[in-house]
Formats: sequence, structure tokens, C-alpha cells
Amino acid sequence: MVEKEMEGEKQENISKSGLSPLRSATYRTLWIAALFSYVGAAMYDVGASWLMTSLSPNPLFVSLITTATALPIFLFALPSGILSDIFDRRIILLITSSYMVAISTTLGILTLIGLTTPTILLIFTFAIGAGMTMIRPPIIPTLSGLVPRSELPAALTLSALGGNIGRVVGPTIGGIIVASIAPWAVFFLNSAFFIGMIIILNKLPRKSITSKSNALPPDQPEHQNQTSLPPENIIRAIRVQIRYIRHSQAARVLIIRAGLFTLCSSALLSLLPFLARHELGLDSTGFGLLLGSFGMGAIVGGIVFLPRLRPKVSVESLITGSVALLSIVTFTIGYIQDFIILCIAMALGGAGYITILSTFYTIGAKSAPVWIGARVLAIYLLVLNGGLAIGSVIWGIMANVFGIQITLSVASLALAATIIAKKRYSGTLLDDLDFTPVNDHWSLPPQSSIDPSQYESQALITIEYNKIDPNLSDEFEQNVPELGRFLKSEGMAYWELFQDPTDTGHYIEIRIADTWTDHMRHHEYVTKNVKVMEDRIRALIKDCPPPIISHYIGKSPLK
Repeated sequence: MVEKEMEGEKQENISKSGLSPLRSATYRTLWIAALFSYVGAAMYDVGASWLMTSLSPNPLFVSLITTATALPIFLFALPSGILSDIFDRRIILLITSSYMVAISTTLGILTLIGLTTPTILLIFTFAIGAGMTMIRPPIIPTLSGLVPRSELPAALTLSALGGNIGRVVGPTIGGIIVASIAPWAVFFLNSAFFIGMIIILNKLPRKSITSKSNALPPDQPEHQNQTSLPPENIIRAIRVQIRYIRHSQAARVLIIRAGLFTLCSSALLSLLPFLARHELGLDSTGFGLLLGSFGMGAIVGGIVFLPRLRPKVSVESLITGSVALLSIVTFTIGYIQDFIILCIAMALGGAGYITILSTFYTIGAKSAPVWIGARVLAIYLLVLNGGLAIGSVIWGIMANVFGIQITLSVASLALAATIIAKKRYSGTLLDDLDFTPVNDHWSLPPQSSIDPSQYESQALITIEYNKIDPNLSDEFEQNVPELGRFLKSEGMAYWELFQDPTDTGHYIEIRIADTWTDHMRHHEYVTKNVKVMEDRIRALIKDCPPPIISHYIGKSPLK
């Protein structure tokens, strides 16, 4: 009895510490594999940067290492998200990991025999960056799909922490290896890490990490995961992604808030090297300790404090408090001269940073249907990295003109001012949204009545409302367009409500899907958001004649 109580207390402590997802062996194994990939990528950055300093004395080539690492994010993040939503994520991860092994090994061999040139190094760095970009969109939703919905925030926090741990540990290990052996050793070790990921992916149960098995959280009935439909067409998948961004209120909240945050917060880390060397007179060790303090603050904040704060405060309170903390840190580091106090301030900044980052991760995961989850994550990664790149340039130019103290002060005020955005783009607006699929909500005409040759033709659905009570028309015209907004954000190609000018109680709702196959897919993807709105409309007009629903097939395939 005592042992059971101790075991229960232990499990509760794990949950409160934010480590509860690690109780799942599948999640834990895959998370460790992902962590090693992040460590390897950070090690590679150190090895490549150091190698470039010996290959070329030109500072431009050294700075281009960062460009070659970041550029693939802008080119491949969105395609990676689309592929991850359409195809088997396990296969994507295996192919990408094999690609990373080949690239890292080849560069290691070329460097070992002395054939690496600045141009070759930049090409391989770009190739490595492309591989890491292709890994992130599938790995994070795959990990999130391995835990119950209640543990989703903790799982997303651990995903964010994996990247931070990699940035803390990777440079340290990479620096030691470069100093004691040579840069080529880092490239081979990076390759070994991805060989380990391939082994782990092959050993894990295939069903647990496929895109289809992750279409729903684990607490959903398994039969809902089954589908006989072919994968989405890539071109139409891009259209769906654009529609989501254009019509989803949740997407606007995520993009605006995350974009403003990363744009303003980028001043802290982008100006830290200059501050450490030229203002504080620190060497590389001191600079590394400052970065390490920031990373350790993020790790402790994410594992210890954040899980305890989540049940007690709202999402907006978490974001507001963390933004305020990070603003104070950004302001004060320009004026603090004591190294110990500076490390403490950086640790506090890291705790605030990981809180905001993981909260936006959670908003992103909850702000879209699961079948588009990787595409939403890709958008989020693109916004974060785009804001970091643009913000670093802005703050760098400003520091060159006005000095680092003034620049950090302005950046801190700008960061604090982003709190104002919550008035219009509040995360609490998403509290009432539920993207759980309800694939038995809509009735579909008998499949046998549709000629298979017409599956790629457009589908037209009309819903005819007759004799709507004039006293209900205003409320009706407010609710139905809200339903249309949900439908368009969830992939409907066209939606509109029409009224008969000669009979104001007669309305026709028009829905158009790109193809009949896509319309069938909408039946599987339809969420509780749509069901709630349709139930509300049906309840509103319950005393009116029931709506008449008709389906039509286009006479020619979509071009």
C-alpha cells in the first residue's frame, strides 16, 4: 500500500514537473532522437563556422554560414508541412535522416582529405539546413500525437525545450571536439546522431508514428482514424493552407502575436555577442556562459515553473507576464556590469522566452484541425524565423547608429508594447473553439450514385432555407456567415449566402469543393466548430420548414 502511494506521488510529481509525456516509452524514445538531431545541428554550426574562418579570411563568408543555415527555413518550411500532412511522417523522417547522414558524411570525408572550399562548405551548410527544416514539421506533431490531449501543452513545451537544449549543449560539445580534434570530427558525429534516429524510427511501432494514426489525439476512438480516400493533391493542399491563413481567426492570432514577439525579442540574442565582447570585454567563455544561462533558464522554466503556472493562470496572463519579464531583462542587460547578475538576468530571460514560445506552440496546435497541423506548425516556424531574421537586421542597424544601450531600451519598450495586441488578437478567443473531427455529422449521397470518373469534378452543395421568420432574419444572417468562415478556413473552396430579393424569407447557401473527393474528405474532417454553428442555426429556425440539401457534380474536371 505504501509502495502504491509512493508510486502515485512520484507520477504526480512527474506530471507537475512537465515531464509527464516522457512516461510514454514511444514518446520518450522519439524525443531523445529528436534532441540528438538538434544537438548535432548546433554542433555542425560551430564546426562549419570555425572551419570557414580557416578556409577564408573574408568576414562575408563567415557570416554567410548563418545565412545558408537560415535560408532553407524560408524555402522549405511550408512544403515540409504540406508533405507531413499528406504522407506518412515516419517515411518522411526516415528519408530525411538518411539524407542528413549522406550529406554530413560526405562533408566529413571532403574536409578530412582537404577538398572542402568556402563554396563547398556553404553548399553543404545549405543542404544541412534544408534537411533540418524538413525534419521539424513532421517530428513535432508526431510527438504531440503520442500523448493524450491533456498532456499536449507539456509535450509541446518539451519539443521547444529540445531545441533549446540542443542550442546549449551542441555548441559546447562542438567547440570541444573542434578544439581537440578538427571540424571534420563534428560532421561525422552529426552523421552518427542521424544514424541513431534511423535505428530508433525503425524500431518504433510503425502505427504509432504515421500521419494517419496521428490524425486524432490518442483519446479519440481508433475507428475514426480510418480513411479510404487518396492523399491530398499537393497543389490543392497549398490552396487549403492559404485558405486557412486567410479565413481562420485562430491563424491571425498566432501569426500576429508570434510575429510581433519574435520581431521585438530578437534584439536580446542578436546583440548579445556585441554586448559581451565590446561593452563587457568578455571572452568566448564568458559569452558561452551567458548563452548557457539563457538556455538553463529556459530548461528550468519549461520543466519546473511553467507546468505549475498553467493550471493557475490564463494563457494571456502567461504571455503578458512573460513578455513583461523579457522586456525588463532586455532593458537591464545593456546597463548591468556585474557578470553574475547578468547571468541571473539571462536565466530569467530564458524562462520568459520558453514560456512564450511554448504557449504559442500550444495555441498553434489547438488553433487548427489536426489534418492541417503540420502546415500550421510550418507557418509558425516561418513566422518565428522570419521575425528573427528581420528583427536582427533592424536592431543591428539601430545599434550601429544609436548605440547598444539605446537600442536595447527601445527594443524592450517595443516588446512590452506588443501586449496591446491582445485586445484584438487574444489567445482567449480560441477557448471556445473545438477542432475535434465529427465525421458522422454530415450525411453523404450514396457513393454508388457517383461515377468514379467524376471524382475529380467540382462538387456543389446547396442548402435552401424557405420561409425564414422575418423576426429571425437578422440573427440568421449573423450566424450563417460565421458558419461560412469556419467552412472556408477548413478547406471549402467557395462559400456564400444568397437571398431572394422577391422573397426575403428565402435563402440559398452555396458550398463548392474543389473536387468530389475533397468534398468527401470534408465529411471526414468536419469539426465540432462547424457542428456547433449548424446546430445553432437549426435550433434558430426549428419552427421554419427544414432546409433542403442538394448535391451537384461539375460537368468537367477541375483544371
